[in-house]
Amino acid sequence: MTVKLECPFYKGPNLLPKYRVKSFLTPGRSLETPVDILLYNRVKAGLIDLLGARAYFASRVLTPYCYTLDVEIKLDEEGYVLPASHHEIIYRRIALCIDGHKRFCANTHHLLGKEVIKQRHLKLLGYDVVQIPFYDFDKLWDRAEIVEYLHKKIFPHSYRLSW
Repeated sequence: MTVKLECPFYKGPNLLPKYRVKSFLTPGRSLETPVDILLYNRVKAGLIDLLGARAYFASRVLTPYCYTLDVEIKLDEEGYVLPASHHEIIYRRIALCIDGHKRFCANTHHLLGKEVIKQRHLKLLGYDVVQIPFYDFDKLWDRAEIVEYLHKKIFPHSYRLSW
């Protein structure tokens, strides 16, 4: 997968068939670090306030390359948010990475290597990746602060008249 995404021009030898796997996923386990559910619930509540309804974003979306998106938001050509169930022409896809403590190196703000690779691959797949790190989000307590923070992170070039 990494060779296909990062070196599509590579024409050299591939792995022997006995070493190839479609996915590293096994039942009930994944190489990905699971989303912090408490942080996710706070982000979800803010997204509902920001977007107007739960129908405008999807959670735990599986990509064609077996990455799981914490949250996916779809936009049309004019930048309007589409319902998560919309599967026709999608102009832009936003992947929210809700990064809790376990996705970072101990006592630092440095993402684990596998999380950095995941975000790089999502960008190569055409997603706009927006990182929501715990250390920024933990400072927000008021619901209006959360909505304003999410608006600035997800839609940095648009102005919202009222919450």
